[in-house]
Amino acid sequence: MKLTYSLLLGLITISCSSTDNSLIEINPEKFTENKITLSDIADDIDYIPLDNSTAIGLIYSYRMTNNSIYVSVKDIGILEFDREGKLVEKIGKPGRGPGEYYYFMNFDIDPNFKSVYVLDHNTIKVYTSSGHFQRDISLKEYGECNFDEINFFNEKLLISEIINNGKAKYSWLILDTMGVLIKSKHNPIPYFYSNLPSAGGTYKFDDNIGCWELYNDTVYSILPDLSYKTSFLISPGEYRWPKSTVKISYTDSFVSFLAKHMQILRMFETKNFLVLVYSYKKKWIALINKNSKESFLSEVESFGGILGRKQLGGILNDLDGGIMFQPENYYVKNDCEYMISWINPYQLKMHIAGNEFLNSVPKYPEKKKELEKLAGSLNETDNPVLVMVRLKR
Repeated sequence: MKLTYSLLLGLITISCSSTDNSLIEINPEKFTENKITLSDIADDIDYIPLDNSTAIGLIYSYRMTNNSIYVSVKDIGILEFDREGKLVEKIGKPGRGPGEYYYFMNFDIDPNFKSVYVLDHNTIKVYTSSGHFQRDISLKEYGECNFDEINFFNEKLLISEIINNGKAKYSWLILDTMGVLIKSKHNPIPYFYSNLPSAGGTYKFDDNIGCWELYNDTVYSILPDLSYKTSFLISPGEYRWPKSTVKISYTDSFVSFLAKHMQILRMFETKNFLVLVYSYKKKWIALINKNSKESFLSEVESFGGILGRKQLGGILNDLDGGIMFQPENYYVKNDCEYMISWINPYQLKMHIAGNEFLNSVPKYPEKKKELEKLAGSLNETDNPVLVMVRLKR
């Protein structure tokens, strides 16, 4: 098996040097530190402050439709805002009672009927567009699984599983909206024991669902007909997350461990780029051109956004001189592509008051004035601001 895989990677490496559209091999040791700025890839930036009718702290996750922004917020639940940032509806509520959700970090939306599907551990809770509970879809028949993400996909529900403590039964399940199993893919990684946290996720791109997992060598694309294909490969190496128990006693030992192993935190695609947010020796944002295979790296000191921490580093924002951009997600509206992220008002106001912003000469000076006006209208304790960067066609 190892020989077969090595031969496969060798063929891929050879083909990557040619002009065909071969698979990208994800290998942080081969990435080059080419610089990139927002104006290299984008031609507009917009900000949507969420209104303050409900105080928002830690954001778990979020989804966007053409008309709404849905946000899962710690201790509060799932909130719907319009595209101007005004609160529209609260979807259900946290709790352990009938019709309530206890885990609500992951959810998705049917954009046509605006039904909300909440992944609550081993149950999917379904809510109407007005936030009223409709029904439960039990996942208990699939055993002790670590389902971590849910996607409304091609009028169906795709639920993915991460490898936890070295075990996972499935890579994903595909159900109809009443919970009937249509298709499943079993996890190809044999069981092993680990005391390390895992990571994985899904993303939407070009009518497909991308699916990745920290221990898996393959990043899959699930197609509308529910078949799947390999989109990218994560190459083997000592930097890979180990399939073993690791004894680490002190904080600096764990920091040293993290420096030696690649931990992917986020992954998504645009038409031109594969986007990775990861740590390996340092913390990075990588944009890999899907045609030329050229990589562009931006160093990050700390990841902010939905994690609720102060954001330091990222892609230089030379569109309006604003805070460095840390891409978190991808969205398409009216055939325009966007990368999106969050910033907090306190950090925005501090940035606007600093010399770096005052002395900046961005590509769009009028946008700089708009950003300065926005910062002046916000209080430091206001709710987060959604940042939408429109990519060049």
